[in-house]
Order: sequence, then C-alpha cells, then structure tokens
Amino acid sequence: MSMCRTVYKGDPDILPTMDSGTDGLDPSNYTTMVFIHGIGFNGAVFRKLFPFGPDHNYRIVSLYRRGYAPSSPWTEEEVALFMSSDLEDGKRFLRLAGLQIARFLLEFAASQGIPKYNKVKKTGGIVLNGLSLGTLYSQAVLSALDSLTTDELGQLETYLHAILCYDPTTITFGIPRPPLPGPTPSLQSATVSEKWALFKRAATGFYIHANPYSYDLADLNTGKPDESRPPSLSDLPEQELEQMLSFEMYATHDGATFTMDSEAFRFANRRALFNAEMARYLPNVKVRIICGMEGFGLFIFLVNEMERASKDPSKVFGEGAERAREFKTVRLERGNYFVFWDEPSWALDQFIACLDD
Repeated sequence: MSMCRTVYKGDPDILPTMDSGTDGLDPSNYTTMVFIHGIGFNGAVFRKLFPFGPDHNYRIVSLYRRGYAPSSPWTEEEVALFMSSDLEDGKRFLRLAGLQIARFLLEFAASQGIPKYNKVKKTGGIVLNGLSLGTLYSQAVLSALDSLTTDELGQLETYLHAILCYDPTTITFGIPRPPLPGPTPSLQSATVSEKWALFKRAATGFYIHANPYSYDLADLNTGKPDESRPPSLSDLPEQELEQMLSFEMYATHDGATFTMDSEAFRFANRRALFNAEMARYLPNVKVRIICGMEGFGLFIFLVNEMERASKDPSKVFGEGAERAREFKTVRLERGNYFVFWDEPSWALDQFIACLDD
C-alpha cells in the first residue's frame, strides 16, 4: 500500500498527496475519496482511514493544500489576493482556489487512470471531502465551475459526483459568526499562540449539548469540553503529532484567509449552492454538510443554519438566494472534529452512507 504517493510535478495546480493506493480494490469500479485538510493540520491527518478503504472498494487520497510542505508555496501575487481587504480580490482568490482543486482532480484522475463514475451502479468517480477550512476549497470548486473550459467541465462531470463538507466554519460559508453565550476569551486581544491553543481545544474536545438539534445557539456548548473524556490526539506521541501540524501555516497564510472581506465567502457560497445559473453546471453532484453531535457548538450551529437555508435560503443568505443545487445536512450520532481519527472505520462508513439517500 502506497502511503505517500506524490503526484506533484512542479505545477502549483498539481498537489502532493498521501494515497492508500489500489491494493484490495476492484480496479474497474473503485471509488476515490479525496480529502482536503483544514487549518493547521496537514494531509497526514487522514492516514488512519487508509486501511478501511478496501472494505468499501474506496481509494482514500489526502492532498496537501498549497503552502503545506511538500506542496508548493503560494506565489506573491496569490498571497496579495487573500491578504487584501478588497472584496474583488477575495472573489478572485476563491475562484483561483476552486480552479486549482478542480484541475488537481482532473490531473489526478487522468494520471492515475481512476474509473469514471457509473451512475447506474453508483461506483467509480470522485467524492471530494473537505474538513473545516478545507470546505472553503470544495465550495470554491462549485462556485468556479463557469471558469473551467468546456472540455475541463465535461471531464470533471465524468468523475466528480459528490462533495462532503465536514465541520465547516461559519466564516468560510459566509455566515456571520454569532456572539457566543457566556464568558469567552477575547480573540481580538489574544496572541496567535493563544488562538492556536483555543482552536486545538475546540477541535479535539468532546462537548455535551443541551439540544444539538435546536436552532438556538444557547442550546449548544461553545464553552468547556467534557473533562471526563480525554481529547482526541491526546495519546499521540509528540513527535508523531508534530508530523501532522503546521503552526506556521495557521499563523500566516491560513490565518490571513479569515481576514478577507467576509462578503467574498458569502458570494462564493451563494454561487455554489443558491444560484440557479451555477447549479446547471454538474447538476447531479450531491452535497452533504456534516457534523458530529459531540463537536464544538459552532460546528453544529453552522449545520443547523444550513438546514434552515435549505428550506428558505433568503432567511440565511439574503434576498436573491434561491433553492438551486440540492444539498442535505447530516448529523452523525457521535464524534467530534476528529471522528475520522478516533473512529476511522465508523467515520468512513458514515461518509459513504450519507450518499445513499
């Protein structure tokens, strides 16, 4: 089994990957699930899923986003776009990010000879699975489809048939972050290291909620995690944990993304899901927005807001947002941000099962 197959060839659109390979798969009809990691954690974070792919005839691929070694760094021109507070620069960056991922998928499919999607058997093709900040990039793919060439679009349609968004953030989905109930640390005055520590606690902790199905933020725990349960990754040796982390990317490029004009995220998400003209491109792509019921409250809040938007987009995304691309929200009965690490076999089962309806 290949644990770090590299398809990077010097072109910044072609990203390095970790790859479970094809051992144990039916070479004629296996499905490929491509993961996009979130903020601060690189592509190695999904490696515990690799052994369980053959149980479902799935090839598991985890890419390294731009800036995360061994991927190429962002260019000065690209950095200028997401460091800018100008709305049009933000839109350009998100379009660029979406095109890079879309073209990576096309290059990977062609270079690896993966099976095309069979609509009848529901096998083959690609499922794109973004985590947290990684969902920005998967949503950007949908919002940039009209910038692909006719040939690229036709090829992508033969492979990409589903997009999963696990634990998206309110910011990257274009939903204003609500004021959190109770005493909370001031992020404005916190240092980067303090913010990093808060993020890791929120991501690795398990949270007990009064009512995770409620649309009321007061019913969700955005404070202290359950102290009776050790957080995810707590039993991981420090040296092994360091291999999955990139504090530098958290502190610089990824962190800077959140300073972009928030309307750029809102614009991209409206194009991705709530624009009838855009929904004509790859109209059969399934979209699932997922969270675990033991995760940080804001992740569940986002899924609840998107469920509201699925019923009446204008209430969440404003006038002009319309029911366009079909999507569903999925709440896993258990698990936090790192459910794919804590329970990799079960998590993969859930990711695949949510596509069956």
